[in-house]
Amino acid sequence: MTGSAQDASQPSLVCTICAIAIPLETSKTDENGKAVHEECYVRKTISQFRRGSQIHLLADWFGSIGARFHLRHGVTDHC
Repeated sequence: MTGSAQDASQPSLVCTICAIAIPLETSKTDENGKAVHEECYVRKTISQFRRGSQIHLLADWFGSIGARFHLRHGVTDHC
């Protein structure tokens, strides 16, 4: 039967993020060519962006504390 939605001879696609089957008609691919749900990929991308931003904010915060300490206590780097 041609054109059937579920053909047993076709391998099913599985999302590499959530491990749930993806209908061929709605499947997308990630940057590595792996099958993903569009919603899963968007959620993962936003999560990585937020996590990266938080790491940079934390590094900037620690850097500013160090700079204020050096200014307040007159500490200089001597090599």
